[in-house]
Amino acid sequence: MGRTLLSSPEPSELRDLDDGELVARCLRAGEHYDAAFEQLYARHASRVFGFLLKLTGNRSAAEDALQETFLRVYKSLERFDARRSLSAWLLQIARYVAIDAYRVEKKVRRLEERRAAENPEGTRGEVEGEAERNERERVVGEVLAELSIEDRSLLLLRHFEGMTFREIGEAIDCSARTAQNRVEAAARRFQRALKGRRIVGRGDL
Repeated sequence: MGRTLLSSPEPSELRDLDDGELVARCLRAGEHYDAAFEQLYARHASRVFGFLLKLTGNRSAAEDALQETFLRVYKSLERFDARRSLSAWLLQIARYVAIDAYRVEKKVRRLEERRAAENPEGTRGEVEGEAERNERERVVGEVLAELSIEDRSLLLLRHFEGMTFREIGEAIDCSARTAQNRVEAAARRFQRALKGRRIVGRGDL
């Protein structure tokens, strides 16, 4: 019979194990596999969800991405390199999940925009309502949303998750120096977008 995700009760001693020991416990075929994985989930899910929520800007999308992230982790835990930070590895997978979902959403949105262009009268009220909601958003949030999801994820890893360039490098499979260059390039694009942003009623920023 296959393993059932998060189905086993958690032995109290698992709470005292560090991440590496929990991963090792997970990789042992036995009755406590699910309990050990549940402890990993309980320990890291909140941080991963917070990252995904900032990245997607949508609670429902973040919840879906969180479940997909840990499903992928569950299926690929044997490929985890114990020399790495587990947290960085989880955020790496979460980032890939979010990017995959974003690309699908982008295709759907383009299709909807094409249909709206063919019938502008039917969607004018919705577009105006969305514009009003966007106008009330914080300027920084608007600019972040305009960046590519790759740039946005790099800035979130650095400035919201507080990760070092080495940790970011682990999360995106590159050297610390390359990670630093990518983060700094993303920051420059963010600053240019912020500088050129004009919000009606708020003036230049």
